[in-house]
Amino acid sequence: MRRRDLLALTTGAACGLAGCADSRFERLQSERPDVDGSSDDTDRRGSESAGPDAIVVGDPDEVPFLEVHPPHEFTLRNDGETERTVAVVVSADDADGSDSTDGDGEDERDEPLLERNLDLGAGEERTLVFVEPRSYTITVTSSRDGGTGESTVTDGISRRPFDCVRSRTTVTLSESGTETESTSSSIPCPVPDVADASLAVDGRECAGRTDGDDATVEFENERVLVEGSIRIPTPCHTLELSDVTYDDGRDLLVVTVAVGEQEAETCVDCLGTADYEAGIDLEGRYPGRVAVVHATGDERRVITTNEFAAG
Repeated sequence: MRRRDLLALTTGAACGLAGCADSRFERLQSERPDVDGSSDDTDRRGSESAGPDAIVVGDPDEVPFLEVHPPHEFTLRNDGETERTVAVVVSADDADGSDSTDGDGEDERDEPLLERNLDLGAGEERTLVFVEPRSYTITVTSSRDGGTGESTVTDGISRRPFDCVRSRTTVTLSESGTETESTSSSIPCPVPDVADASLAVDGRECAGRTDGDDATVEFENERVLVEGSIRIPTPCHTLELSDVTYDDGRDLLVVTVAVGEQEAETCVDCLGTADYEAGIDLEGRYPGRVAVVHATGDERRVITTNEFAAG
């Protein structure tokens, strides 16, 4: 994947990614309030700056629970009396474990997400809208008309402000220097809600000596995916997803896989094992943690607990 081509686009091009008229991303942009809560129009310039010429960095379709992760706006403002050429270089921290190779297997960790020269007239501004929740480094190099008075400023955006927070950064370029201001405000954070849950059993057989109970948890596409193995009294016993409960106080989703009844009247006389896959479709947001419980009769055991690691 060529990140520089795919991750930097104008808001007009974003319509092709998320649907123009009713896209969640465009709704977030059009309905965003001023992050500092001010009603003074002169103080709202930053929050209203992401117009049709805004540069969108990232793909809204790749962001789970988009409403929970409002885009971060980064505005460049020329308060000087002459036109400036501003070179912008954006790079990202790939500590989220995302694939950093392109389609040819080449390492892209050193390749910027965006490199662009912007011409800002006196009093003009331009906004970059960072869509994907991750950490960014932005280097801004500006020079006055004629290539004089070059200056460079580097700013970072951490991963944390994207979660249930509206935020913006404004870099003001003036004759006396460069000023950077960052503001943010919290938004209501929804409670995870289970929209649907399903269980598929991949196979049941006699258990070997090393076969035991285990499970893994993944967070993907607004779903929690659980894959595991569970001991059963015989290979003919069924499994069921007996409970999927969210604990608000602990921000914990508990997924319970239980051993059911024996399906056949007669069955091979051996201790069995069964592999399963459970899928939980969520609304709102991911829970902070997921615990997988195996239940056999009255016995319940926590097999694994996995925290949601924000990118």
